[in-house]
Amino acid sequence: MPPRKSAANVAFGAAARSIRTERGLAQEAFASRAGLDRSYYGAIERGEFNVTLDTIVKIAGALEVTAAALLKRAGL
Repeated sequence: MPPRKSAANVAFGAAARSIRTERGLAQEAFASRAGLDRSYYGAIERGEFNVTLDTIVKIAGALEVTAAALLKRAGL
């Protein structure tokens, strides 16, 4: 059985997805912009990974928001 998704990971992924879609960015193009593999980034949006601080900073930078704003959007 796959590991259970944590509420924090799901919230972070949903926040990243909502900002990405508000900016009109496709997942594949965004992942490339953030320097991440598309399938890995997709799993982040689905809340399947506990991302590192470095990855949070990469995603926030590619979204052109601060890491704090991204985490706040996630309610974290």
